[in-house]
Amino acid sequence: MTAQFHKTTEEEYEERLRNLVRVVSACTLGLWSFAAGLLIGTFLLF
Repeated sequence: MTAQFHKTTEEEYEERLRNLVRVVSACTLGLWSFAAGLLIGTFLLF
Protein backbone atom coordinates (compact mmCIF):
# COMPACT_ATOMS: atom_id res chain seq x y z
CA MET A 1 0.00 0.00 0.00
CA THR A 2 2.88 2.36 0.70
CA ALA A 3 4.32 1.80 -2.78
CA GLN A 4 0.96 2.56 -4.38
CA PHE A 5 0.62 5.76 -2.33
CA HIS A 6 4.13 6.80 -3.39
CA LYS A 7 3.29 6.09 -7.03
CA THR A 8 0.15 8.24 -6.83
CA THR A 9 2.12 11.07 -5.24
CA GLU A 10 4.75 10.81 -7.96
CA GLU A 11 2.08 10.94 -10.68
CA GLU A 12 0.49 13.97 -9.05
CA TYR A 13 3.91 15.63 -8.86
CA GLU A 14 4.52 15.03 -12.57
CA GLU A 15 1.07 16.39 -13.44
CA ARG A 16 1.61 19.52 -11.34
CA LEU A 17 5.04 20.00 -12.89
CA ARG A 18 3.54 19.69 -16.38
CA ASN A 19 0.88 22.27 -15.51
CA LEU A 20 3.52 24.62 -14.12
CA VAL A 21 5.58 24.30 -17.30
CA ARG A 22 2.48 25.09 -19.37
CA VAL A 23 1.72 28.21 -17.33
CA VAL A 24 5.33 29.43 -17.46
CA SER A 25 5.54 28.79 -21.19
CA ALA A 26 2.24 30.61 -21.81
CA CYS A 27 3.43 33.59 -19.76
CA THR A 28 6.75 33.65 -21.58
CA LEU A 29 5.00 33.55 -24.94
CA GLY A 30 2.74 36.39 -23.84
CA LEU A 31 5.70 38.49 -22.74
CA TRP A 32 7.53 37.85 -26.03
CA SER A 33 4.40 38.84 -27.98
CA PHE A 34 4.04 42.01 -25.92
CA ALA A 35 7.70 42.91 -26.48
CA ALA A 36 7.37 42.27 -30.22
CA GLY A 37 4.25 44.45 -30.33
CA LEU A 38 6.09 47.27 -28.58
CA LEU A 39 9.02 46.96 -30.95
CA ILE A 40 6.81 46.97 -34.04
CA GLY A 41 4.74 49.84 -32.65
CA THR A 42 7.87 51.87 -31.96
CA PHE A 43 9.07 51.52 -35.54
CA LEU A 44 5.65 52.29 -37.01
CA LEU A 45 5.00 55.34 -34.83
CA PHE A 46 8.45 56.90 -34.98
